Amino acid sequence: MKKALISASLVLLILTIAQITKSFGVFETVFTDDSDVNIAKWHIYVNDYDLNSSNNTFYVDNITYTNNEGVSTGRFAPGVTGTFLLEIDPTDTEVSFQYELTIDLSGLDYSQIRIDSIEGINNTNLTVFNNVYSRVFTLNEIYDGKKDTIKVTFSWENDDDNNESDSLLGSSDGYIEIPVNISFSQYVA
Repeated sequence: MKKALISASLVLLILTIAQITKSFGVFETVFTDDSDVNIAKWHIYVNDYDLNSSNNTFYVDNITYTNNEGVSTGRFAPGVTGTFLLEIDPTDTEVSFQYELTIDLSGLDYSQIRIDSIEGINNTNLTVFNNVYSRVFTLNEIYDGKKDTIKVTFSWENDDDNNESDSLLGSSDGYIEIPVNISFSQYVA
């Protein structure tokens, strides 16, 4: 009986080792081959910032202020309007893409700051849906060297109900960061 049990154990051990070796061989198999697949470049610049990921939030720092009589040059205060430009440059991109632009001021502590308009200039035609501004950039436009320019206008509402928070914001040198979120995705027609 002992011999039969030892023999059966040896047979099972050999089968187990054979099965492990066979399974290990599956994971060790390496396949190599040459590929002729070309990978397209994807570099989009917004105001000279290289935005390579699919979703980006950045802050605009080049703002022009108007309607600022009685306010120091370059300062933001109640009654003042500000504008900035966003230039989307896909020069180093080899695929059609769509971008979606949002500017959400809900995270700011100051409700008196509002976006007045977002508009494409220099033949930039934007589509608007639920405060998301979008456009498809075609490969032909990219090869022709087209760049999109978007003008954003915002203002500081002069309301006496906001005097306390106006003073707080004004004491921070009238500097405000406006978060701009742009997401990009490859466009396949």
